[in-house]
Amino acid sequence: MADDEDPKEYRWETGYEKTWEAIKEDDDGLVEGSIAEIIQKAKRKRQAMKKGFSKLGMMRHLYVILDCSEAMSVPDLKPTRLLCTLKLLEIFIEEFFDQNPISQLGVIAMKAKRAEKITELGGSCRKHIKAVGNLNKLNLTGEPSLQNGLELALKTLKMVPSHASREILVVMGSLTTCDPTDIHITIDALKTEGIRCSVVSLSAEIRVCKFLCTETGGVYGAVLDDSHFKD
Repeated sequence: MADDEDPKEYRWETGYEKTWEAIKEDDDGLVEGSIAEIIQKAKRKRQAMKKGFSKLGMMRHLYVILDCSEAMSVPDLKPTRLLCTLKLLEIFIEEFFDQNPISQLGVIAMKAKRAEKITELGGSCRKHIKAVGNLNKLNLTGEPSLQNGLELALKTLKMVPSHASREILVVMGSLTTCDPTDIHITIDALKTEGIRCSVVSLSAEIRVCKFLCTETGGVYGAVLDDSHFKD
């Protein structure tokens, strides 16, 4: 469980690690070098993990769960977290189908403690990109419910044959999730079904998201800035 983690890793008062705590000044009192080093380490780790991705089944079934709560209106990623995410997500979808032409993808949005399918699991790249582009006019309200988003994806993915890879990618802007029941029950179900969950956090490290990735064999990452997000 997360409570058994190294106490140096988390701020127990808030339940997440502040990314900027890893940034140190160099001999000239500057932080750019430290930030560049963090980004380079992330790139090397991602390149190494590509070998792991190649072991996945040729037919991939991926749900992208996107935080569309009020937290996505923050302008620390330009022009806002949501608009920056949508732009990069369109690129991601195009590259996903370019590299996995017989695979399927779907998009789920979380806001106001609810989850809604934006697109069903399918193989039309153009359809998904168009639907994602239309989210730029979405009214960002309330808190996300990570559990509801995961449950909605699980409902479809558990019907997919186990010989094909089943994955979930969560883009999380909020530091909190407002869930109807114990989210650990959902995480256990995802683990049992063999559904691999990865999370990109746009703010800081969130304990429950890190636990989700660890339990299901996914990857966790916290974004430093726009270019780091793209990488």
